[in-house]
Amino acid sequence: MPANPLQRIAYVSLVLAGQWILGAVFMISGFVKAADPLGMEHKLEAYFRAMGINLSSIDIPLLAGTATLDIIVVAMALVEFLIGMYYALGMHQRMTTIFGSLLMTFMTLLTVWIYLYDPVSDCGCFGDAFVLTNGQTLAKNIVLLAVAILLMVYRRLMVRCVSRRNEWFATTTSFLYILLLSLYGMRHLPVVDFTGYGVGTDLRSALYGEYRTRYVYERDGETRTFYDGETLPDSTWSMLSAESEEITPPKIQDFSITDAEGTDIGAEILDDEGYTFLLTLPEFTTADAGCSDILNDVCDFANDHSITMLCATSLSEDEQCLWSDRTGAAYPFAIAGSETLKAMVRSNPGLLLIHDGRIINKWGHHNMPDGEMLTMPQLDAMSRSSEAVSTRKIYLILTGLYIGILLFVVLIDRLWTGNRYYQRIRRARLWLSQSGNAPA
Repeated sequence: MPANPLQRIAYVSLVLAGQWILGAVFMISGFVKAADPLGMEHKLEAYFRAMGINLSSIDIPLLAGTATLDIIVVAMALVEFLIGMYYALGMHQRMTTIFGSLLMTFMTLLTVWIYLYDPVSDCGCFGDAFVLTNGQTLAKNIVLLAVAILLMVYRRLMVRCVSRRNEWFATTTSFLYILLLSLYGMRHLPVVDFTGYGVGTDLRSALYGEYRTRYVYERDGETRTFYDGETLPDSTWSMLSAESEEITPPKIQDFSITDAEGTDIGAEILDDEGYTFLLTLPEFTTADAGCSDILNDVCDFANDHSITMLCATSLSEDEQCLWSDRTGAAYPFAIAGSETLKAMVRSNPGLLLIHDGRIINKWGHHNMPDGEMLTMPQLDAMSRSSEAVSTRKIYLILTGLYIGILLFVVLIDRLWTGNRYYQRIRRARLWLSQSGNAPA
């Protein structure tokens, strides 16, 4: 530990910045896994497939949606979020810095393997919230590993924001927040949709991006730029150039859906000004057939009101026949990529309602719409509003409540600690004054 006060301040500042940076990264990573648990399960499934790991021989299937990966993802989210919170608040410093360094060492070695052999397109550290290339992920982990080692060496300089007496409350609050967020995302759909298929998304803009034309005009040596929608100059101006420029890049890479004849009907769905119920069925093994009666009611409603309903799936023809026999499905099947279907709805099966190329609602297999209760006015109301707004409000309320409780705990703890030290100083001064007035 440096003896020079200026050097000590510099070291403390460096350590404080390190613990907050590492804490923020771990907390964000844990939060993303908890907010979109099935998305992380899809990524882990890809990892296990690339590594050749298969435990099905001992009845432990490593497939997204199974209890095994449910437990693994929840555990990962809890560990990362709690470690990040401990770093940020300076709690359990010895355990946190050692475990954090070991975890970063493992993650760095894993990303070295990913960078060299490219088994997956991205590591999935932050799910679909922040997609990094394998090279960017490796660079990030090397820097974070260096920070973790620095904090392990100089952990005594870490700033503690919560006393040992009240650490349990911060731990319990964070544990419950992540656990409930994970369970909600598994039972329903993610509270925050990090994919490009969120409710309210215009799929045409998401697929192709948004562009505008930039016009450059010139007159008497003066050059001016105009864009689509603006009033263009009169004939006294000469147009020098007209170029298309990107406003918003594409958010999704694929919306290719092929019917039984092999015709791509994805563009047809996007251009349809009416309603389309799109059932997504990416996997047969883990598909929940318990909602089949409700889906058949939705199909009956769609047929009664001349609404298109089809099932986009990556199942083989034999699996499609098995699904139809099991569920009594009367809707037609179309073929789409498994990864695309998994991104559309974090559920197997899932259901999208599309109107004029825009997603106006989506449901998971636990909360499918009651087809017998559906009405056209309901669909029109969904088209005019977005359920994502209310869901986002719930998320903001929950997150704000968690942060508010945590800050309240820190504030009360600091006030309690300050009062304790004040009382000690007060007693010490009283004792000194009494000792000074006592007879020799």
